[in-house]
Amino acid sequence: MLAGVVLAVGALISLASGGYEHPKTLSAGPVDQFTQGAPKLFDQENVWVVRLAESNFVALYDRGLESKCPLQWRREFELMGRTGWFEDTCNGHAYDLTGRCFSDACRGALLDGFNVAVSGGTVQVDLRALESPAPADPRATPLTPPVQ
Repeated sequence: MLAGVVLAVGALISLASGGYEHPKTLSAGPVDQFTQGAPKLFDQENVWVVRLAESNFVALYDRGLESKCPLQWRREFELMGRTGWFEDTCNGHAYDLTGRCFSDACRGALLDGFNVAVSGGTVQVDLRALESPAPADPRATPLTPPVQ
């Protein structure tokens, strides 16, 4: 009973002080710790960080477009003759490294994302607001990891 009272008081103090706030910036790590085409999940922030090219990064929100379920990175998953896709854990929709959907139901639409900057050799993700994705492009070519 005492533990319940302590938890309730702690919750009230937390609410009165504004509660928990997510950090406004994610310091994802040094650039050289990212391999091109090998996404890294930052689970607490619900963000996938992907190195697309030498200094080109994207940060994708870890939720499917329609289901809002988490995504899985599936390096061996094959679609359209290519391997390496994000897959929605609820409905199976497939997204390439840029977050573009290549399943029929959402073809060409992009996942929500965050602004990414490289500063002092470190990848920084601005978590203050989701970026508005570009318009759907059903004719886009998927970007998948390089063949190993």
